[in-house]
Amino acid sequence: MRTRMDLLLSEQVMIVAKESAAAVNHSDEYTAYASLLGFNAADLSALIARAFGNTAGVQFMNVWTAQNGLLVDYAIGVVTHNDDKAKAAMSNLTSTFTPQLTQLIATMSHLPSDPTSHLIAEQVSDDKALIDDVFAGNFKAYYTDLHRAYSHTSRLGDLLAEQVAVDFPDRFPGDPTDPSVDVRVTLNLDLQEHSYLATMATDATVGGRAAERAEALLALTSNNDAMRSVVEDNRFSLAWSKEVGSLSSYALNGDPAAKKTLTDTFVLELAVASKASPAVILHHENAIIRVVDDQRSKAPTLADDDRAAATSMQPIADSES
Repeated sequence: MRTRMDLLLSEQVMIVAKESAAAVNHSDEYTAYASLLGFNAADLSALIARAFGNTAGVQFMNVWTAQNGLLVDYAIGVVTHNDDKAKAAMSNLTSTFTPQLTQLIATMSHLPSDPTSHLIAEQVSDDKALIDDVFAGNFKAYYTDLHRAYSHTSRLGDLLAEQVAVDFPDRFPGDPTDPSVDVRVTLNLDLQEHSYLATMATDATVGGRAAERAEALLALTSNNDAMRSVVEDNRFSLAWSKEVGSLSSYALNGDPAAKKTLTDTFVLELAVASKASPAVILHHENAIIRVVDDQRSKAPTLADDDRAAATSMQPIADSES
Protein backbone atom coordinates (compact mmCIF):
# COMPACT_ATOMS: atom_id res chain seq x y z
CA MET A 1 0.00 0.00 0.00
CA ARG A 2 2.69 2.50 1.01
CA THR A 3 4.92 1.82 -2.00
CA ARG A 4 2.03 2.05 -4.46
CA MET A 5 0.63 5.20 -2.87
CA ASP A 6 3.97 6.99 -2.85
CA LEU A 7 4.77 6.00 -6.43
CA LEU A 8 1.45 7.24 -7.79
CA LEU A 9 1.58 10.53 -5.90
CA SER A 10 5.15 11.15 -7.03
CA GLU A 11 4.35 10.11 -10.58
CA GLN A 12 1.67 12.79 -10.75
CA VAL A 13 4.35 15.42 -10.19
CA MET A 14 6.43 14.05 -13.06
CA ILE A 15 3.43 14.05 -15.40
CA VAL A 16 2.57 17.64 -14.44
CA ALA A 17 6.18 18.61 -15.18
CA LYS A 18 6.20 16.88 -18.56
CA GLU A 19 2.81 18.26 -19.55
CA SER A 20 3.87 21.78 -18.56
CA ALA A 21 7.19 21.51 -20.42
CA ALA A 22 5.34 20.29 -23.51
CA ALA A 23 3.03 23.31 -23.29
CA VAL A 24 6.02 25.66 -23.09
CA ASN A 25 7.69 23.93 -26.06
CA HIS A 26 4.41 23.89 -28.05
CA SER A 27 4.95 20.17 -28.44
CA ASP A 28 2.49 17.55 -29.63
CA GLU A 29 3.37 15.68 -26.44
CA TYR A 30 1.19 18.06 -24.43
CA THR A 31 -2.15 16.35 -25.05
CA ALA A 32 -0.79 12.88 -24.32
CA TYR A 33 0.73 13.87 -20.98
CA ALA A 34 -2.37 15.84 -19.99
CA SER A 35 -4.41 12.70 -20.68
CA LEU A 36 -1.96 10.61 -18.68
CA LEU A 37 -2.87 12.64 -15.61
CA GLY A 38 -6.31 11.04 -15.85
CA PHE A 39 -4.89 7.51 -15.76
CA ASN A 40 -2.77 8.38 -12.76
CA ALA A 41 -5.83 9.83 -11.01
CA ALA A 42 -7.85 6.69 -11.74
CA ASP A 43 -5.15 4.47 -10.26
CA LEU A 44 -4.87 6.65 -7.16
CA SER A 45 -8.65 6.63 -6.73
CA ALA A 46 -8.77 2.84 -7.05
CA LEU A 47 -6.16 2.59 -4.31
CA ILE A 48 -8.18 4.93 -2.09
CA ALA A 49 -11.33 2.90 -2.79
CA ARG A 50 -9.54 -0.31 -1.84
CA ALA A 51 -8.62 1.17 1.52
CA PHE A 52 -11.58 3.39 2.40
CA GLY A 53 -14.43 2.18 0.21
CA ASN A 54 -15.94 2.99 -3.17
CA THR A 55 -17.60 6.22 -2.05
CA ALA A 56 -14.30 7.60 -0.82
CA GLY A 57 -12.69 6.51 -4.08
CA VAL A 58 -15.25 8.40 -6.16
CA GLN A 59 -14.96 11.49 -3.99
CA PHE A 60 -11.18 11.40 -4.23
CA MET A 61 -11.36 11.02 -8.01
CA ASN A 62 -13.55 14.11 -8.28
CA VAL A 63 -11.31 16.28 -6.10
CA TRP A 64 -8.05 15.02 -7.60
CA THR A 65 -9.29 15.42 -11.17
CA ALA A 66 -10.29 18.99 -10.37
CA GLN A 67 -6.76 19.63 -9.11
CA ASN A 68 -5.25 18.23 -12.31
CA GLY A 69 -7.50 20.46 -14.38
CA LEU A 70 -6.48 23.52 -12.39
CA LEU A 71 -2.77 22.70 -12.75
CA VAL A 72 -3.27 22.36 -16.50
CA ASP A 73 -5.17 25.67 -16.54
CA TYR A 74 -2.38 27.36 -14.60
CA ALA A 75 0.26 26.08 -17.04
CA ILE A 76 -1.80 27.20 -20.03
CA GLY A 77 -2.39 30.60 -18.43
CA VAL A 78 1.32 31.07 -17.81
CA VAL A 79 2.36 29.92 -21.30
CA THR A 80 -0.23 32.07 -23.08
CA HIS A 81 0.45 35.10 -20.84
CA ASN A 82 -3.16 34.95 -19.66
CA ASP A 83 -2.63 36.28 -16.15
CA ASP A 84 -6.33 36.14 -15.26
CA LYS A 85 -6.53 32.43 -16.15
CA ALA A 86 -3.34 31.62 -14.23
CA LYS A 87 -4.42 33.61 -11.16
CA ALA A 88 -7.89 32.05 -11.16
CA ALA A 89 -6.44 28.53 -11.37
CA MET A 90 -4.00 29.14 -8.54
CA SER A 91 -6.68 30.79 -6.42
CA ASN A 92 -8.92 27.75 -6.83
CA LEU A 93 -6.03 25.41 -5.99
CA THR A 94 -5.40 27.18 -2.70
CA SER A 95 -8.90 28.23 -1.68
CA THR A 96 -10.98 25.31 -3.00
CA PHE A 97 -8.88 22.22 -3.78
CA THR A 98 -6.67 22.34 -0.67
CA PRO A 99 -9.51 22.53 1.88
CA GLN A 100 -11.61 20.01 -0.06
CA LEU A 101 -8.87 17.39 -0.13
CA THR A 102 -7.97 18.13 3.47
CA GLN A 103 -11.57 17.57 4.56
CA LEU A 104 -11.90 14.40 2.50
CA ILE A 105 -8.72 12.90 3.95
CA ALA A 106 -9.73 13.88 7.48
CA THR A 107 -13.15 12.29 7.03
CA MET A 108 -12.01 9.01 5.54
CA SER A 109 -8.77 8.48 7.46
CA HIS A 110 -9.19 10.58 10.63
CA LEU A 111 -5.82 12.21 10.06
CA PRO A 112 -5.60 15.65 11.72
CA SER A 113 -6.53 18.50 9.41
CA ASP A 114 -3.75 21.00 10.14
CA PRO A 115 -0.68 18.96 9.15
CA THR A 116 -2.59 17.45 6.21
CA SER A 117 -3.59 20.88 4.95
CA HIS A 118 -0.02 22.09 5.30
CA LEU A 119 1.33 19.19 3.21
CA ILE A 120 -1.26 19.74 0.47
CA ALA A 121 -0.67 23.51 0.38
CA GLU A 122 3.07 22.93 0.18
CA GLN A 123 2.58 20.54 -2.73
CA VAL A 124 0.54 23.11 -4.62
CA SER A 125 3.31 25.64 -4.04
CA ASP A 126 5.92 23.14 -5.27
CA ASP A 127 3.91 22.45 -8.43
CA LYS A 128 3.54 26.17 -9.12
CA ALA A 129 7.27 26.70 -8.73
CA LEU A 130 8.27 24.05 -11.27
CA ILE A 131 5.71 25.31 -13.80
CA ASP A 132 7.01 28.86 -13.39
CA ASP A 133 10.61 27.61 -13.74
CA VAL A 134 10.08 25.78 -17.01
CA PHE A 135 8.22 28.75 -18.48
CA ALA A 136 11.08 31.06 -17.50
CA GLY A 137 13.62 28.65 -19.00
CA ASN A 138 15.39 28.43 -15.64
CA PHE A 139 16.25 24.75 -15.89
CA LYS A 140 18.57 24.70 -12.91
CA ALA A 141 15.70 25.82 -10.68
CA TYR A 142 13.26 23.63 -12.60
CA TYR A 143 15.04 20.37 -11.85
CA THR A 144 15.73 21.42 -8.26
CA ASP A 145 12.08 22.27 -7.69
CA LEU A 146 10.95 19.15 -9.54
CA HIS A 147 12.96 16.94 -7.21
CA ARG A 148 11.63 18.77 -4.16
CA ALA A 149 8.03 18.41 -5.35
CA TYR A 150 8.61 14.74 -6.22
CA SER A 151 10.10 14.05 -2.80
CA HIS A 152 7.46 15.94 -0.84
CA THR A 153 4.54 13.91 -2.17
CA SER A 154 5.65 10.78 -0.34
CA ARG A 155 5.03 12.46 3.02
CA LEU A 156 1.29 12.51 2.38
CA GLY A 157 1.40 8.97 1.01
CA ASP A 158 3.26 7.75 4.08
CA LEU A 159 0.71 9.32 6.43
CA LEU A 160 -2.19 7.73 4.58
CA ALA A 161 -0.51 4.32 4.39
CA GLU A 162 0.32 4.33 8.09
CA GLN A 163 -3.25 5.27 8.99
CA VAL A 164 -4.65 2.55 6.74
CA ALA A 165 -2.42 -0.02 8.45
CA VAL A 166 -3.77 1.11 11.83
CA ASP A 167 -7.43 1.17 10.76
CA PHE A 168 -7.46 -2.02 8.66
CA PRO A 169 -4.76 -4.40 9.94
CA ASP A 170 -6.72 -7.40 8.63
CA ARG A 171 -6.73 -6.10 5.03
CA PHE A 172 -3.32 -4.42 5.10
CA PRO A 173 -1.09 -6.43 7.43
CA GLY A 174 2.45 -5.40 8.23
CA ASP A 175 4.21 -2.37 9.60
CA PRO A 176 4.62 0.40 6.97
CA THR A 177 7.26 2.06 9.19
CA ASP A 178 9.52 -1.02 9.25
CA PRO A 179 13.06 -0.13 8.07
CA SER A 180 12.92 -2.76 5.33
CA VAL A 181 9.80 -1.05 3.96
CA ASP A 182 11.64 2.26 4.00
CA VAL A 183 14.38 0.77 1.85
CA ARG A 184 11.94 -0.71 -0.65
CA VAL A 185 9.88 2.48 -0.91
CA THR A 186 12.94 4.72 -1.23
CA LEU A 187 14.54 2.65 -3.98
CA ASN A 188 11.23 2.40 -5.85
CA LEU A 189 10.93 6.17 -5.78
CA ASP A 190 14.56 6.66 -6.82
CA LEU A 191 14.26 4.31 -9.78
CA GLN A 192 10.95 5.75 -10.93
CA GLU A 193 12.50 9.22 -10.75
CA HIS A 194 15.52 7.96 -12.71
CA SER A 195 13.32 6.65 -15.52
CA TYR A 196 11.34 9.88 -15.88
CA LEU A 197 14.45 12.07 -15.61
CA ALA A 198 16.22 9.92 -18.21
CA THR A 199 13.40 10.44 -20.71
CA MET A 200 13.42 14.16 -19.94
CA ALA A 201 17.13 14.19 -20.82
CA THR A 202 16.56 12.24 -24.03
CA ASP A 203 13.63 14.47 -24.99
CA ALA A 204 15.84 17.53 -24.57
CA THR A 205 18.53 15.79 -26.63
CA VAL A 206 16.11 14.94 -29.44
CA GLY A 207 14.70 18.48 -29.34
CA GLY A 208 18.13 20.11 -29.40
CA ARG A 209 17.57 21.90 -26.09
CA ALA A 210 21.16 21.86 -24.83
CA ALA A 211 20.65 23.93 -21.67
CA GLU A 212 17.79 21.75 -20.48
CA ARG A 213 19.69 18.57 -21.36
CA ALA A 214 22.66 19.67 -19.23
CA GLU A 215 20.47 20.27 -16.17
CA ALA A 216 18.58 17.01 -16.68
CA LEU A 217 21.88 15.14 -16.68
CA LEU A 218 22.92 16.90 -13.47
CA ALA A 219 19.59 15.89 -11.92
CA LEU A 220 20.32 12.30 -12.93
CA THR A 221 23.70 12.53 -11.22
CA SER A 222 21.98 13.61 -8.00
CA ASN A 223 19.50 10.78 -8.41
CA ASN A 224 22.40 8.39 -8.86
CA ASP A 225 23.93 9.63 -5.61
CA ALA A 226 20.64 8.98 -3.85
CA MET A 227 20.57 5.40 -5.10
CA ARG A 228 24.11 4.89 -3.84
CA SER A 229 22.91 5.65 -0.32
CA VAL A 230 20.30 2.88 -0.57
CA VAL A 231 22.22 0.15 -2.38
CA GLU A 232 25.68 -0.18 -0.88
CA ASP A 233 27.21 -1.94 -3.88
CA ASN A 234 28.65 0.95 -5.92
CA ARG A 235 28.36 -1.13 -9.08
CA PHE A 236 24.59 -0.62 -8.89
CA SER A 237 24.68 3.17 -9.21
CA LEU A 238 27.64 3.01 -11.62
CA ALA A 239 25.63 0.84 -14.00
CA TRP A 240 22.75 3.35 -14.04
CA SER A 241 25.22 6.15 -14.67
CA LYS A 242 26.56 4.31 -17.72
CA GLU A 243 23.00 3.70 -18.92
CA VAL A 244 22.43 7.46 -19.06
CA GLY A 245 25.41 7.90 -21.37
CA SER A 246 24.24 5.20 -23.76
CA LEU A 247 20.70 6.57 -23.77
CA SER A 248 22.04 10.00 -24.67
CA SER A 249 23.99 8.55 -27.60
CA TYR A 250 20.96 6.63 -28.79
CA ALA A 251 18.72 9.69 -28.50
CA LEU A 252 21.18 11.82 -30.45
CA ASN A 253 21.39 9.71 -33.59
CA GLY A 254 19.77 6.31 -33.06
CA ASP A 255 23.22 4.76 -32.67
CA PRO A 256 22.79 0.95 -32.94
CA ALA A 257 25.94 0.41 -30.89
CA ALA A 258 24.45 2.43 -28.03
CA LYS A 259 21.25 0.39 -28.24
CA LYS A 260 23.24 -2.85 -28.07
CA THR A 261 25.12 -1.52 -25.04
CA LEU A 262 21.79 -0.88 -23.30
CA THR A 263 20.29 -4.29 -24.08
CA ASP A 264 23.46 -6.35 -23.63
CA THR A 265 26.28 -4.75 -21.62
CA PHE A 266 24.13 -2.74 -19.22
CA VAL A 267 21.76 -5.63 -18.56
CA LEU A 268 24.63 -7.94 -17.64
CA GLU A 269 26.39 -5.33 -15.49
CA LEU A 270 23.26 -4.51 -13.50
CA ALA A 271 22.34 -8.18 -13.12
CA VAL A 272 25.72 -8.78 -11.48
CA ALA A 273 25.34 -5.72 -9.22
CA SER A 274 21.74 -6.37 -8.21
CA LYS A 275 19.33 -9.15 -7.34
CA ALA A 276 17.15 -8.48 -10.37
CA SER A 277 17.07 -11.03 -13.17
CA PRO A 278 18.48 -10.15 -16.60
CA ALA A 279 14.99 -10.63 -18.07
CA VAL A 280 13.50 -8.00 -15.74
CA ILE A 281 16.29 -5.53 -16.49
CA LEU A 282 16.05 -6.14 -20.24
CA HIS A 283 12.30 -5.50 -20.08
CA HIS A 284 12.98 -2.04 -18.67
CA GLU A 285 15.69 -1.26 -21.20
CA ASN A 286 13.47 -2.24 -24.11
CA ALA A 287 10.72 -0.10 -22.61
CA ILE A 288 12.88 3.01 -22.26
CA ILE A 289 14.38 2.52 -25.74
CA ARG A 290 10.80 2.49 -27.04
CA VAL A 291 10.27 5.88 -25.36
CA VAL A 292 13.30 7.34 -27.13
CA ASP A 293 12.06 5.91 -30.44
CA ASP A 294 8.70 7.60 -29.76
CA GLN A 295 10.43 10.90 -29.05
CA ARG A 296 12.43 10.68 -32.27
CA SER A 297 9.39 9.78 -34.38
CA LYS A 298 6.87 11.92 -32.47
CA ALA A 299 4.71 8.85 -31.90
CA PRO A 300 1.31 9.33 -30.21
CA THR A 301 2.13 6.47 -27.81
CA LEU A 302 4.93 8.44 -26.13
CA ALA A 303 3.25 9.26 -22.81
CA ASP A 304 1.89 5.75 -22.31
CA ASP A 305 5.26 4.21 -23.16
CA ASP A 306 7.01 6.65 -20.83
CA ARG A 307 4.80 5.50 -17.99
CA ALA A 308 5.33 1.85 -18.89
CA ALA A 309 9.11 2.35 -18.75
CA ALA A 310 8.89 3.95 -15.32
CA THR A 311 6.55 1.21 -14.06
CA SER A 312 8.97 -1.47 -15.28
CA MET A 313 11.44 -0.21 -12.67
CA GLN A 314 9.34 -1.60 -9.81
CA PRO A 315 10.41 -5.27 -10.10
CA ILE A 316 14.05 -4.11 -10.11
CA ALA A 317 13.55 -2.07 -6.95
CA ASP A 318 11.53 -4.78 -5.21
CA SER A 319 14.20 -7.39 -5.91
CA GLU A 320 16.66 -5.46 -3.72
CA SER A 321 14.51 -5.60 -0.58
